[in-house]
Amino acid sequence: MSVTVAKSAGFCFGVNRAVETVEKAASEGANVATLGPIIHNRHVVSRFEDLGVRVLHSPREADAGMTVIIRSHGVSRAVLEALQARNVQILDATCPFVKRIHEIVSRAEQEGSLPIIIGTRNHAEVEGIAGWCSDCRIFETPEELENWATGGEISSNAPVCMVCQTTSTEKLWKKCCEIAKKQFTNLKIYDTICRATEFRQGEAAELSLICDAMVVVGDPKSSNTGRLAMICREHCEKVALVDNASELDAAFFRDV
Repeated sequence: MSVTVAKSAGFCFGVNRAVETVEKAASEGANVATLGPIIHNRHVVSRFEDLGVRVLHSPREADAGMTVIIRSHGVSRAVLEALQARNVQILDATCPFVKRIHEIVSRAEQEGSLPIIIGTRNHAEVEGIAGWCSDCRIFETPEELENWATGGEISSNAPVCMVCQTTSTEKLWKKCCEIAKKQFTNLKIYDTICRATEFRQGEAAELSLICDAMVVVGDPKSSNTGRLAMICREHCEKVALVDNASELDAAFFRDV
């Protein structure tokens, strides 16, 4: 059996940066915690717990003097301010590409535009983005966007700014852009898909067209992992999404 490993396999820049931030802080002996799991990967989180790094679920859990690391997904303005009030050292490991979206929606609202976010509502990144403006709309599918845009809540000439979750698929984003361009005459579109994510998704599509089976390795709770598996299933009938090697079944590779 021939096995091809994707060139883009592994963590992206933003995740690598966040992981390295935790590693450095832990090595310096600081009382370290992350606000939420540093990334959606239980193996990494477990390794850091073994090093004494706690996972906080809210700023209220932070003790004075603690070093608290904000994960790559970022947080809302309110969460950041609550953390600042706890008298802790903050290490902001928010991915720069996510930070840029925070700035876009904040500036758009100041200029009188309504921010529209294309992404998963309950995803930490999207919740954080929405928290940098006082009013926005979040849509998970092109159909949701179209139903709202044509439903009469907003006029076609209202100023609108549209961004997307960094891990959105190019296919989903382009469809949403087509709909928005037809409905709004005063529209600003910012393509905020992470280029590393776009490359990884493109490579997954290419490999799934020529392979008999695809294995996507990652945490099932990860948006990145889920979208990669979804893309592979569009072209390949045999796709396994696994958290680790023990979840692979030899029978899956029969006739591959």
